[in-house]
Amino acid sequence: MKQSVVYIGIDVAKAHLDVAWAGTFRRLPNERSGHAALVRWIKQSTTPVQLICEASGGYEQALLESLEKSEVKVTLVQAVRVRQYARAAGILAKTDRIDAKVLAAFGSAMQPQPTSPLSAEQKRLRQYEAQRRQLSRILVAEENRLAQLSCTELRTLSRSLISKIKTQIKTLDRGISDLIAQDQTLCVKAQKLTAISGVGVRTAALLLAQMPELGQLNRRQAAALAGLAPFNHDSGSVRGKRAIFGARPALRSGLYMAALSAARFNPILSSFYQPLRTKGKPHKLALTAVMRKLLLALNQTLKPLPCST
Repeated sequence: MKQSVVYIGIDVAKAHLDVAWAGTFRRLPNERSGHAALVRWIKQSTTPVQLICEASGGYEQALLESLEKSEVKVTLVQAVRVRQYARAAGILAKTDRIDAKVLAAFGSAMQPQPTSPLSAEQKRLRQYEAQRRQLSRILVAEENRLAQLSCTELRTLSRSLISKIKTQIKTLDRGISDLIAQDQTLCVKAQKLTAISGVGVRTAALLLAQMPELGQLNRRQAAALAGLAPFNHDSGSVRGKRAIFGARPALRSGLYMAALSAARFNPILSSFYQPLRTKGKPHKLALTAVMRKLLLALNQTLKPLPCST
């Protein structure tokens, strides 16, 4: 007889982990000793367990690596899905302990698949790509600040800082290119992605780092994961506008820039975009439709070819 899975919710913070397991709560430090204590506790279970946690700005990465080494199944879920579940269940209060309990309940109700662990190369690529995005944000902020400065000395310092940031970004770009080129799987995927007009090396790197599931998803899953699946806002006789939300902000931002290019230079997507505008659809709404169509094409191009018999 197949054993049922016990779902354990973990709310991850910078300093600690709040763990909810079958009505039992425990707070552990979010460091090596706490991770080891969590694994020892989990190993006491006589039934299969699966941990559920949200992405927490990187605070969960060390925990995920510890769990992976200990062969503990874990699912990293989208925060928006968990919030929707909590609202549907009438849980409006929010504390670390309540969040952990909601995550455990979400796991039991939805029974999500365990998250596939990333390879060492994928982890490095994700870190490089995240660092590049961070430096790009700092660069934009500093360039905006420079435009506001009137003091000669401060303008000189700002220009020097901007130059250093640009140099670091170039170094990261070379590192990202080398990482992809040196890994056969990443290299083949990058070549397939950039073969689609509108998708450059930067977008391909972003997709490989932020959406490693690409090519393993169905159409609905891919759109939802990127925050491009429209959701209804209807009640009674009221029909609200369809809207997109949630998902991974960096991913959606990168797809937006790719869609801008694809809407102009990709013959298929341009012929899809222009009629929408002709019909009076707002620019952003039409571009969102292009983003979704582009993402589905990217997901399809990474799907394994069916075996011939």
